Amino acid sequence: MSEAVTGSVIKISDFSLNRPRLTPLFIAIALVSLLSLLFVWSRIEAINLEYEIASLQTQIRAEEEEVKRLRLESTHLASNSRIEQLAREKLGLQLPAPGQLVRVN
Repeated sequence: MSEAVTGSVIKISDFSLNRPRLTPLFIAIALVSLLSLLFVWSRIEAINLEYEIASLQTQIRAEEEEVKRLRLESTHLASNSRIEQLAREKLGLQLPAPGQLVRVN
């Protein structure tokens, strides 16, 4: 019998063929797969962050518009002519007569 199998070496008629080691190949495939998954995950995270940033920028613009509107309303409500009109109509106040003013030094 000219064939003899010992370990991972196959011998046929004085010709020996070593079996390739699959462990390094599997490790290389696993590393490439992990690196690929890491890259894909990082891109997905970047896209999600871009969406979140766009959403927050939209919210900031809306809040800035609200602040502008509230400042305008505050300016209107604090105007002297409006306060004077409310004092006369709602509270019944009048301008003081010339003799009612007293200066304190």
